[in-house]
Amino acid sequence: MAPRHASAPRLRHLRIRVMLRPVTAVHLTPQAARVISDELRTADSTRETGGILLGHHTDDTVIVRHAGTPGPGAIQTPTYFLRDLEHAQTTADRAYTQDRSVWIGEWHTHPSSRPVPSAQDTATYRQLLDDPELAFHSFIAVILSPRTSHWHMTAWACRNDVITRVPVHTVPEQVGYQ
Repeated sequence: MAPRHASAPRLRHLRIRVMLRPVTAVHLTPQAARVISDELRTADSTRETGGILLGHHTDDTVIVRHAGTPGPGAIQTPTYFLRDLEHAQTTADRAYTQDRSVWIGEWHTHPSSRPVPSAQDTATYRQLLDDPELAFHSFIAVILSPRTSHWHMTAWACRNDVITRVPVHTVPEQVGYQ
């Protein structure tokens, strides 16, 4: 994952900084999990892929209601991913209109390494957290890496100068968070 270009437009949905507790869990709705699994099934597994995560902070939990795809203009190499910002903005606009979901993080793959933030990932998260216009309370990173027959998913809550691994769960259809 890489920082955005300085001249690139920003994901512009309003973010309200509120005093929330540190994130202790990430819940993916079935809809968000489906987008990620569909992308993993169809993407070139030798190159990084990913997208934005949209949803809400609820107390100390993040609910991911929507996951984006890389978009047609994404840059994808074996060790680097940069989302298509225009595509991400369209996804964010749609999610905000649907249920007021806001940008809370990103997901991406590490095809040839562990699902742990790289030095570049860490620098990107720090840059996003330090941007006062974005006003992130926390930034959620979901990273996936291949196992023998499936993808291994980990979630990371980035806040201040600390990145903490947190449990990630796909909530059942009946629980919803619709």
